[in-house]
Amino acid sequence: TNIVNADLAEGRAVQLELGYRAQPLAGLVLDASVFHLAFNNQIGAVALPGGRTSVANIGRAVHRGVEASVQYDLLRLLGRGGRSTLNLYANAMFLDAEFKEGAAAGRTPQYAPDHVVRSGLAYTRGAGFKLGLTGTLSADAFADDANSAQRYVPAYAVWDLTAEMKIPRTPLRVIAGVNNVFDEDYYSRVRPDGIDPSPRRNYYIGAALEF
Repeated sequence: TNIVNADLAEGRAVQLELGYRAQPLAGLVLDASVFHLAFNNQIGAVALPGGRTSVANIGRAVHRGVEASVQYDLLRLLGRGGRSTLNLYANAMFLDAEFKEGAAAGRTPQYAPDHVVRSGLAYTRGAGFKLGLTGTLSADAFADDANSAQRYVPAYAVWDLTAEMKIPRTPLRVIAGVNNVFDEDYYSRVRPDGIDPSPRRNYYIGAALEF
């Protein structure tokens, strides 16, 4: 169902980024950056009748935005540092992406949500125990450069829980977790024949030997 044009031109991109990273207080880490990406002759997918797609040069796209993150050890705030940490963190990307020239001018490049936020809590006790709750929140997007209704990807929020523990006086480390804790019904990709559904709530457990 996928047709590749024989006359594809080479895509070229130039990216500029300026960032700042600081640790103004013990346990507090700040990070921020701005970026600008100019992509000429970007190669993408064009939807065709009958569920088929064509790989073609879409045009010139510009991606620009801001990324920022903050991380802080809450146990330091409570005066309970030492071997244990409880890091609260958040990372956000705000994106303005648009085709400036070509057949898709004025449209948004595929898989370019205008914001993605990742946040969570991570607890560690020495090197023997780790527990983390992480979340990803994404705005809606399109799975094709034509922004067709059939390739629309709704916004979603997914949380995962992970744990890792080292068995004392052994080389064994146990790993377990729950993906999609709140059983979110979502998808983040679209194929020519329909959506690619993401897994509902699922569990895993494993072990590692360290030498």
